[in-house]
Amino acid sequence: MVMKASDIRQLVQTADLTLAFDTSVTVRRGFLSLCDLANRINERRKVLGISEEIRLCVPAVAHTERLFDLAQEHGGDYDAAVVRRVLRERNVDVSDFTEQDAECCAELLVQQYSTPSKWHAFKKRRCLECTGMPVQYHKFATGTGQRCGAPNDWLIIAQASRAKMLLVMEDKGRGGEYELVERQARYSDVRDALQCTFDELESHFS
Repeated sequence: MVMKASDIRQLVQTADLTLAFDTSVTVRRGFLSLCDLANRINERRKVLGISEEIRLCVPAVAHTERLFDLAQEHGGDYDAAVVRRVLRERNVDVSDFTEQDAECCAELLVQQYSTPSKWHAFKKRRCLECTGMPVQYHKFATGTGQRCGAPNDWLIIAQASRAKMLLVMEDKGRGGEYELVERQARYSDVRDALQCTFDELESHFS
């Protein structure tokens, strides 16, 4: 479930924390400025002798989706090295999808879809939703959904969940998958929490 704004603020202010950014957040115009704000918080904390740190992360699958978007947008001018440099300048890590993440993902999936038929039905419903077909017409679609592609959301969710990251997102999801994320937050709530924390730290220097 999505965390309350007050809980997010407390978490940002008092705990070591890793923010994992969903693809829907990395495409936002304010994404890089949010990273800059988190880095300024870490700098102020270091000066004040505060040990808590905010770490920034883009799960590998989300990074893949964003690189694909950029490659399409910029064509021959696209350069992955430029993206890599921009992220490194802002201390944003790209987290590998590991064997343990794969195991976590399978466990999350089977909690939600315990049989192949339930999984196929979910994929079919997601495909129909993506076409914009009204729900009342879904019953007329033929096929079981077995051949429909599975969304990347599950891989991002599993990676963030296993590592106890706070998943920052804009996408609301449609298949119930985000209900299994232990800690998730809206972009706007995280930005507000970071700004509040920074302002409090700045008061020590005024």
